[in-house]
Amino acid sequence: MRVVAVEADQVRMRLAPQLWLLADDDAEEICTSVLYSLADSAAGLAVFAASGELTPIATLDLRMDYLRPAASDRALLAQARCLHLTDDVAFVHCDVLSEGREQPVATGKATFMRNTRGKRFQAAGEGDNSA
Repeated sequence: MRVVAVEADQVRMRLAPQLWLLADDDAEEICTSVLYSLADSAAGLAVFAASGELTPIATLDLRMDYLRPAASDRALLAQARCLHLTDDVAFVHCDVLSEGREQPVATGKATFMRNTRGKRFQAAGEGDNSA
């Protein structure tokens, strides 16, 4: 995946076609899970672009509608836009297109939890001054 553009609350990413992205050896279409990964990556980056900071986030929900097969001979383009930010949640829309085509092959809506700092785990003995 390659970032093509980051503008305000929008991100565009590109994924060049590769043989290992195909649904199976005889397929002429890219596996749908690849579209899911591309959309999740672009949507997450759109959250960072909109917030203007790199704070931890986690995907809460990503709903994808697959509209048509993604041709194996064309790069995939993901266009994600952060629609709304709250202190805790971000809402993003993402379209995935086959390069050179106007109609998306998939469209998705994502929700991200923001500022997801978890517990800090320490290795045994780290920070232990009792010895």
